[in-house]
Amino acid sequence: MVEGILNKQQQQQPEQKKRQTKTCLSCGQPKSRYETDGSSIHFFFQQGPVRYFYCSKKVHDTYVAEGLSNPNMSFEEFSTTTFFQRELQETKKLVEEKSEKKRKRTEFQPTGRVCRFCHKDLKQGPNSPHIHTGFPGVAGKYIYCPSKVLSIYQSQGMVKEMSWKEFSESPFYEAEKQRWVAERKK
Repeated sequence: MVEGILNKQQQQQPEQKKRQTKTCLSCGQPKSRYETDGSSIHFFFQQGPVRYFYCSKKVHDTYVAEGLSNPNMSFEEFSTTTFFQRELQETKKLVEEKSEKKRKRTEFQPTGRVCRFCHKDLKQGPNSPHIHTGFPGVAGKYIYCPSKVLSIYQSQGMVKEMSWKEFSESPFYEAEKQRWVAERKK
């Protein structure tokens, strides 16, 4: 009877999952130093922001043509070779490029609404090509985008992007007013 109760309790308890270790992309072996099959040696090395993961098989495959002969070289041995300095420089370069991309991406991110056509900020100001205005006698706000207007009327003879003042004095002004009114009625 006691055995039956113990068996029931063991069946009801959820089985604890064994923690999965990531596998090395080069050799397929678990990255843990405790679970190796002996085919390669792994080591994690960090120096400041640079993190380097050593796999003896990957390093051997990369540098065998240049004279690296031991496919099971320990990290301590590898760190004394010139190949390690090259690997470290390569890793540093990748880290710098990655951080540079992040910096560039944050500099050019739009801060608010963006024009659907030219993808520039829709903020008003002296440096903005967009003009927030309206057509006389037509209800609603019109946002003038020089790039969009040029693409629409280029086939009809418009040759360059115009400022709002130039555009409002051009023959394309009336055509754009009619197009916008028709678009709003849809």
